Amino acid sequence: MSFFGINLLGNALESDQTAANVTSQDISNANTPGASRQMVQLVESTPIAQPGFPMHFGPGMLGEGVSVQSIQRVHQDSYDTLYRNSNSIGGFFSAEQSILNVTQTSFSEPGGLGVNAALSGFISSLQQLAAQPTTIAQRSGVLSAAQTLTDTLNSASQSILTQETQVQGQATNAVTQVNTIVDRIASLNGQIRASTAVGDNPNQLLDQRDQLIDQLSGFLNVQTSVQANGSTLVTVGGQALVNDAVAYHLAAPVVAKPMAPGTPLQLVIGLANDPNPNNPAPAPISGGQLGGLLDAYNTKLVPYLQQLDNVASGLANAANRVAQSSYDSNGSAGAALFIPSAPGNPVTAASIRVGITSPAAVTSGLASTAAGTLVTALNSANNVVASSQTIEGNSSYAGVMPVGAYNGIMTISVDGQTEAYNYTVNAATTLDQFITQFNGAQLGVSMSFDATSQRVVFQRDPTNESLVLGGTSAYVPTPGFTIADAITGGGPPPAFLNVVGAAAINGVAQNAGNALGTADNAGANALLSTLQGAVPIPFFTPTTIGTAVAGAGTFTVTPGVLTGIQPGATLTIDAGTPNQENVVVQSVNYATGSFTATFAKPHIAAATVQATATTSLGSYYTNLVTQIGFDAQTSINGAKSQTSVTQQIDNARQSVDGINVDEETQNLIKFQNAYQAVAKTLGVMEQMIQTVLDTVH
Repeated sequence: MSFFGINLLGNALESDQTAANVTSQDISNANTPGASRQMVQLVESTPIAQPGFPMHFGPGMLGEGVSVQSIQRVHQDSYDTLYRNSNSIGGFFSAEQSILNVTQTSFSEPGGLGVNAALSGFISSLQQLAAQPTTIAQRSGVLSAAQTLTDTLNSASQSILTQETQVQGQATNAVTQVNTIVDRIASLNGQIRASTAVGDNPNQLLDQRDQLIDQLSGFLNVQTSVQANGSTLVTVGGQALVNDAVAYHLAAPVVAKPMAPGTPLQLVIGLANDPNPNNPAPAPISGGQLGGLLDAYNTKLVPYLQQLDNVASGLANAANRVAQSSYDSNGSAGAALFIPSAPGNPVTAASIRVGITSPAAVTSGLASTAAGTLVTALNSANNVVASSQTIEGNSSYAGVMPVGAYNGIMTISVDGQTEAYNYTVNAATTLDQFITQFNGAQLGVSMSFDATSQRVVFQRDPTNESLVLGGTSAYVPTPGFTIADAITGGGPPPAFLNVVGAAAINGVAQNAGNALGTADNAGANALLSTLQGAVPIPFFTPTTIGTAVAGAGTFTVTPGVLTGIQPGATLTIDAGTPNQENVVVQSVNYATGSFTATFAKPHIAAATVQATATTSLGSYYTNLVTQIGFDAQTSINGAKSQTSVTQQIDNARQSVDGINVDEETQNLIKFQNAYQAVAKTLGVMEQMIQTVLDTVH
């Protein structure tokens, strides 16, 4: 019984009270986001030597009781890294999911209200026109279906453009939140550093900072590193966002200006105070909500819109080529069926319009010698020519061609371009063979034999044009054609046109005035055939490669016009020459106006380059819709699975540093009981001392 004992019990009271208070703090923050469990580290106080005796002679050292060494935060940093990485991935997929779900819905595929249904409706209207080419109602139907198709393309394009604007707005809001968070982290860094410097354990401040970094990981792919002074370095892709008490803000996202025509737009988030705010150096953001928004904009919405534009330009190019090669119901040359909203601009899904307003201007007919009077029957009187028979020496022909080997040349003029067709007729040549060889040259004019009328028919045929036709930027489709024919070697017999009863068309332009039937549906059929077959997608105006290619190998060339040339597209080089080949664009440098591809043959700088017909409009659009669906499902699956993974990691983290109310309640009872026991002992000691004092008096 001494004042030493009172001091010992006083230390115990203070320690138990502190432990109870810390436990109460845990219980009160059991539902506080980010709060970690705290524990009081109780240790034996430093003992003192027994009074009056040297330490080495006494019975030992007297204990000083218990004292609080520190209040520790129970926290496992390794779980933080796992959680934040997973949370960043989850934020990425969640952001994309919300965007792509809207994109998929806006395309209305499948469902009967999208581009696919409108394209099918347009083709159906052409089929009806082909069945009844003279009916004004069918021509009106084509115009109506064409208008529906362009309206649907406009709507789909506007939907994507609206989403792009919304994504930029969402990214702007997210950047504002990020900047607020990094400011708070920087402020906490300063407080934690100061507290740590004087030996404190700023547990609550550490919890708040970790909670903010957790939130930040939902926006960005963040990395952290605790510094020796207690502050945390926060980076994104190696770029500092918080360094000690300094925060580096992100700039509001901007749509970077194109470096060159054809450059795809990109949503860019840079750092504040970038010297080029309209096209800043992009911050290395690849995860979190901001990463998902950037990816959705740049690698999903922008390509979707480009592919939708490809559908529109491919449709306009294919349809216009046939329409302008045909005649309308008035016998006038056809006008472009689809045009851009502003003359001189390219056709896009947003700008495509119907180019004609009158049903009479809908084209359906092609120039054909069958509709005129310039071609006569090739058979002689009372004879019938079979096209499978040889031509030379055949007395069934009105103009008998002597037996021999003859060379001739037909000069075919179509679309303002002239092509030479060299032919040979010998004793084994049949009319069928000649027709097959002629049509195989793809001259823009087809040849056939009408066995009933015994006449050879030449018809303008935009579906049978070689790549040479239309292979230059000066190409303009026209509906008429001219054939000039002459024997160039082997003897004096009449030219081939004379032999087959077509001498009157030799050198005479065939057009609506002399070769167009009023009920002709060939133009409608040609348009149907074109739209249902392979067309150049993406379409671009033919140009030249601009740079000579020495031979086989991978080369970078600089074409005269780059607009429309895209990575992955197939191009035809040197059409109509022995060196013609198809190449696949590997990459495009919009800044230098060049593209890179692997060539198998040499080409001069003036070699033509044009889009290759590789797929139909329907197939191309279906692939686009399929890709959108695939991307949307990938984001849905990613968000779902990552949410589960993140939750599992957080559960594991909470099992270490989370607050268990049951456990803390038991601890509280333990410390309260200890406090009460010490207090009771102290009370007894007080009574004993008081008794001694009373006795002395």
